[in-house]
Amino acid sequence: MIKEIIKRDGTTEVFDAEKANGWGIWAAEHLGKHVNWADVVLNAVSTLPAKCSSVMLQDVLIDVCLNKRTWSYNRMAGRLYVAKLTKDIYGADKHPSLRDLHQEMVSDGIIDKSFMDAFSESEYAELNAVLEHSKDLTYAHYAIDRIIKKYSLQNRSTGKLYETPQFVYMRVAMRMAMNKSNRMKHIKKFYELYSDNVINVPTPYFTNSGTSKNAFASCCLYTTKDEVKSLHTGDVIAYAMTYSSAGIGGYIQSRSVNDEVRGGIIQHQGKLPYYRSAVAAVKANLQNGRGGAITLTYSCYDPEIAAIQKLKNPLTPQEEQIRGADYSMTFNKFFAQKAAKNEEVALFSMKDAPEIYDNMHVPTEEFAVIYNKAVKEKRYHSMVNARDILARALMASIDTGRHYWHYATAVNEHTPFKEPIKHSNLCQEIELPTFPYNDISELYYGEEQLDELYAQGEQLGEVAMCSLAGIVVSNVKSEEHYREAAYYALLMIHTAIHESDYPFSQIAYTTKARNSAGVAMIGLAHYLAKLKTDYTSEHGRNEIHKIAERHYWHLVNASLEMSKEYGNAKWIHKTKWTEGWTPIDTYCKEVDGLVTVDYQYDWQGLSEKIKANGGIHNSVLSTQLPSESSSVSAGTTNGVYPIRRIALTKTNDSEVTYYIAPDSERLAKHYQIAYDIPTTELNKAYAIIQKFTDQGMSCDDFKRITGDTKIPVTELLKDFFTAIKYNQKSRYYINEEISEEVNLGDDEECESCTL
Repeated sequence: MIKEIIKRDGTTEVFDAEKANGWGIWAAEHLGKHVNWADVVLNAVSTLPAKCSSVMLQDVLIDVCLNKRTWSYNRMAGRLYVAKLTKDIYGADKHPSLRDLHQEMVSDGIIDKSFMDAFSESEYAELNAVLEHSKDLTYAHYAIDRIIKKYSLQNRSTGKLYETPQFVYMRVAMRMAMNKSNRMKHIKKFYELYSDNVINVPTPYFTNSGTSKNAFASCCLYTTKDEVKSLHTGDVIAYAMTYSSAGIGGYIQSRSVNDEVRGGIIQHQGKLPYYRSAVAAVKANLQNGRGGAITLTYSCYDPEIAAIQKLKNPLTPQEEQIRGADYSMTFNKFFAQKAAKNEEVALFSMKDAPEIYDNMHVPTEEFAVIYNKAVKEKRYHSMVNARDILARALMASIDTGRHYWHYATAVNEHTPFKEPIKHSNLCQEIELPTFPYNDISELYYGEEQLDELYAQGEQLGEVAMCSLAGIVVSNVKSEEHYREAAYYALLMIHTAIHESDYPFSQIAYTTKARNSAGVAMIGLAHYLAKLKTDYTSEHGRNEIHKIAERHYWHLVNASLEMSKEYGNAKWIHKTKWTEGWTPIDTYCKEVDGLVTVDYQYDWQGLSEKIKANGGIHNSVLSTQLPSESSSVSAGTTNGVYPIRRIALTKTNDSEVTYYIAPDSERLAKHYQIAYDIPTTELNKAYAIIQKFTDQGMSCDDFKRITGDTKIPVTELLKDFFTAIKYNQKSRYYINEEISEEVNLGDDEECESCTL
């Protein structure tokens, strides 16, 4: 039992139980019957030595709350944590002014002086008055912890922190609007939407806003062709885009192992050396303290497919592994049909049948003609069973957790792009056209030269770039609120595209010409729980259809609004938007059998507006991303996924996050656990969302494993063909829960709900 307290200034005083009780009473404010502050204080005090520090007492109070594993106790821990952080960072109970803080950060080399100089003293004073540090007291502990440890700017060598959450949100808001007309209005609105957790902010905006690292794109894609200069350019792109904060998707196209080079003087080494080179390029630089990440796409028709599918498996001999990348198999409907019929399929080297690789996106009937001609001419490498190829890819997903698939036919059917899309990024949610470079010199072409070349119809190489954002659907209050969130999400992305620094001038040109945006829905599980529905019922699927339609409707209208301010995308003519395209034109009609609701909005009328406007401001608008980290900082559930558990301990290196599903005392029985949902049923929910998603989706599968049970390949094949039925564009992780079954109980406020 505590008798003496060592204060922060080093002095010692007699322990005052009333003061400790005061902390407990204050921390439990507004949390009602779901917390017992007296129990928390007594538990903490009884475990500490007779002489301890006030900091130690605060830490133990927080730990006691966290160990209760409930939503309300996590919020109580959050209040205690904010009070402690304020003293830890600023040495007082009071926050400094925004301008004073930024002056210190400039002096310490944390933010850029030009950023601070862009704002006058009076503007700083006006924005300082807008800051509501009391909002920090409403966040869950895990949300605050994630912001502080990952997104708050700090000196990572010394561990010095600078920002509590509201300062972080204001810094991003200032950067996103600093060059806009009427910028103070926009900054205030950005800050409101960020701090109220309505707009979800991806990592590059948090970590780079206001710093000398002026890069905000989340993802990029590149392709190479079967020429040494193109392959070298791919490595340069992977290296440069990693230090520019982007995740990488690479499609390295080359001939196969033992193919002839220069008339047989040399035998080709195949793709694996190029894979190793790409991984080395990505791992050479750090992103927020860690190496970059890349997913390498390979074709289902590749003669090296058996070797590629084993590269990440830890049971593969070490000299044959390349574990620094993730892998994605791209295939088309022709291959899926062969697998469904358990038929053989031909494998082709890029050298002998490049048209196979160039035409995987075309309609199945056209591809069949191309394929059969190459087979008839005996230009194939070998014949193998298509289902065996598919089964190995699916089992690799189980063995490694990180082996994906990419359905080229569906991707190219349901898109506004006219040009082919050949692969995806590391999270499988970015679906954009790419073209291989002939030489590294193309990356350095200037704007005038590019204008002339493109006007002449030249097809140069292209790195596809996408900037992301999210809308937390469970926190949107009204139709007007959603309209506002959609507009500011796209305005944020506009800043990211047009005000970023790019490592190469040609990438800057094409990125700005495309204006590709990816705005996701975040917190869908919380949204459905609040409606007391789920992913698998008819009512739940109808609600998913309504929110997905609402999401895309407001994005299109926001992009139309922005076109009045900033013009249509320069390359809007490369899309179907000029023809009045909407997702209603190209979605998979099998989805119609999953819902019983009609459209809420006038899509035909909107199509006419788009056509009359000559298109919209963006080439694409939406994606569904995993938001593993940013959803935690927003205090909500992960992307469009169901929750894994009501209470979950998330670990990342040395960090531990005690995650609790929002409002779980009230909503526990309405949350549907991911591992309780058959994958075939979850695929139906994904299909409904994809109907209103013009890019891709990070579609995860969830499997519960009991004891020594193994997932049979027949089950994986059934899941796969269900997804294909609904034209699912890709599949990301297969998550396995290796444990006994969990019973959540029926009592909304039951302690068992915290697991």
